[in-house]
Amino acid sequence: MLTDPELEAIRAAIESLLPDTCNILSVTRTSDGQGGWMDTWGTATASAPCRLDVSRPGGEQIFGASVQPFTGYVLTLAHDETITTGYRVSCNSQTFSVVSVDLAKSWDGSRRAYLERI
Repeated sequence: MLTDPELEAIRAAIESLLPDTCNILSVTRTSDGQGGWMDTWGTATASAPCRLDVSRPGGEQIFGASVQPFTGYVLTLAHDETITTGYRVSCNSQTFSVVSVDLAKSWDGSRRAYLERI
């Protein structure tokens, strides 16, 4: 079992290996007065240290009864960063949708989010 100081040392080591920064975006929905809504994306966290990696290069998926190219991404963040499905991430002049977040860990050294490019 890890002690608290050991876990803190692991977290610090992981955070020192996050070479990029990203903006984590959340949505605010307002009524359009006609039964629908308008989405406005705002920055929930600015300049969060991160690492963006390609997880599935050159894959394919079925979309609209046709095969479409697909590339998945993994975003590594500090262990206590707030991110959830429904958020977006802006990193390296690209915008991504958060598909899932890996929260099931015994020792939470980092937070990982799985993304797809918008």
